[in-house]
Amino acid sequence: MLTATKESKGTATIIYLDGSIEETPPLDQVFGPIQTKEIQVSCKKVNRLNSAGVRSWIKFFEGLRNKGTQFRFFECSPAVVEQINLIKNFRVGAPVDSIYLPFACLGCKAPFVYLSKTEDLVKNNVQLPTMTCPTCKSALEFDDLPEEYFVFLTML
Repeated sequence: MLTATKESKGTATIIYLDGSIEETPPLDQVFGPIQTKEIQVSCKKVNRLNSAGVRSWIKFFEGLRNKGTQFRFFECSPAVVEQINLIKNFRVGAPVDSIYLPFACLGCKAPFVYLSKTEDLVKNNVQLPTMTCPTCKSALEFDDLPEEYFVFLTML
């Protein structure tokens, strides 16, 4: 089940999504009325998307774009990044400001995610930082295939 929390910031509405994106409830009900011409969508807590949810997502954002609403995505979870890479029109042409990078500890095997601006990733040719586990101090390893996880950066 997907929920959305809204906050106004100047002329924009910021929407924080939480949960899985599926066929129900309809996204127009989840988002509620959009009163501004600009929205920013946090996808930090989106943990899953199914095929019906992806279709609903694209249809919803295409409708917003056709009404002249500008939108951008930020704090995209690994689940959302996967869809951005798999589905050509998932972003519906919108910018992706930041994504979470999945890491796993080589020692204690704990998972970690770190937020990175897409602009910084592009500028640094996707050079991942060297990090250590805050718990056991072992090295952290990127927990995906970089050649697949960052494909969308070539399309921004």
